[in-house]
Amino acid sequence: MRLELVQPVAAPREVVWSVLTTWERQPDWMLDAKAVHVLTPERTGVGVTIRCPTNLMGITVQDVMRVTGWEEPAYLEVTHLGRIITGSGAFELVEDGPDATTVTWWEEVDPPLGALGEWGATTFVLPILRRIFARSLANLAALAEEDATARRG
Repeated sequence: MRLELVQPVAAPREVVWSVLTTWERQPDWMLDAKAVHVLTPERTGVGVTIRCPTNLMGITVQDVMRVTGWEEPAYLEVTHLGRIITGSGAFELVEDGPDATTVTWWEEVDPPLGALGEWGATTFVLPILRRIFARSLANLAALAEEDATARRG
């Protein structure tokens, strides 16, 4: 199952990247994230591993992710390593001028239960996730725009 959303942000790409990769700040903008714990000594680059208790349809699951792609400040990819949430996702940040960035967030998740799980995920879960991710991206944009304003002021 693939989900992809795009969000314009009125902030420089470096500011958006900073908000995105300040791991413990993710619950401030990501609606389904309850907390983020960095499990590795590294905090930047490929190999960083984080654990995020995530609200999945009213149930808390442990989403463990490892960074598998890192091109600062343009691309962040993770692989989901959990028993329930598996697959990959990424954030792509494209500079649209000195104070504008377009963020694309995509996830390719492997639903459990084979074809039945794929049908249920596409039919019922995907529309809900699309709304949650869209609100989360809008929150990310708002935080990055606030940070950009604070840095200018």
